[in-house]
Amino acid sequence: MDFDLTQDQREIQALTRDFARAEIDPHAARWDREQHFPRELFGKLAELGLMGVCVPEEYGGAGADFLSYVLVLEELSRADAGVGVTVAVHTSAATLPILAYGTDEQMSRFVPPLARGEQLGAFALTEAEAGSDAGALRTRAEAATDGWTITGAKQWITNGRHAGTFILFARTDPEVAGARGVSAFILDAEHVRVTRDEEKLGLNSSVTSDIVVEGAQVGRDRLLHEQNRGFRVAMGTLDGGRIGIGAQSGVPSGIASPTSRRSSTSSQTCRWRSTPRGCSCTARPG
Repeated sequence: MDFDLTQDQREIQALTRDFARAEIDPHAARWDREQHFPRELFGKLAELGLMGVCVPEEYGGAGADFLSYVLVLEELSRADAGVGVTVAVHTSAATLPILAYGTDEQMSRFVPPLARGEQLGAFALTEAEAGSDAGALRTRAEAATDGWTITGAKQWITNGRHAGTFILFARTDPEVAGARGVSAFILDAEHVRVTRDEEKLGLNSSVTSDIVVEGAQVGRDRLLHEQNRGFRVAMGTLDGGRIGIGAQSGVPSGIASPTSRRSSTSSQTCRWRSTPRGCSCTARPG
């Protein structure tokens, strides 16, 4: 089996690396200090096809494969982890779920503006009392004559303040506890209100917000996948998103790259060995 990158993958990797060095590296420290969200940057990424790199061309994307997308995240995160997070959530958690679970109409309607970078995407699952136990969420969607009325609050929503499209999860069957009875919806920015931005210890060029949905009226065409099967959408999306998280933090690219380069020049190096409790590091002279 050949594990070498293809020519197309190497070209996308080099394109992203050159862009990051020119457009991100010189500004990353200031963005972090000032907690600045570089909205204009994502328009430039979109011009290169990098806001929808693994989205099919028929939906406005670059039509590359998933590995190419992973390479893009590595290179962006090497320059600024916050930029990498923004693109990862936009792609893995907002755009790809519509492609995976949406109807033909939903894909044609919602994916192209995301893939072209005209809108940013967000994923709204977590609530104050529904973090690790996502099945405990309280946001509710009540059936109406021509659609749904959605009410609730979400927190830790990456891209929340700047997103135009939200994948939001709400309980559609109040009689069923846990993960069953939860559905996924596609909402617009006009359906939500941002109540605060989180003050974080890092990733400050990425915005993380609390949002509320106050009786938003949406049509039946906003239901993503099947009614009461939204938890499947959530877990499938998060499973795929973990690959993106690995790309952001991995070596030799990604967030860990500058750290690994600095540590390699230290007078001590680390020899890893297996133990009954996991892995341990024994320092030895470099």
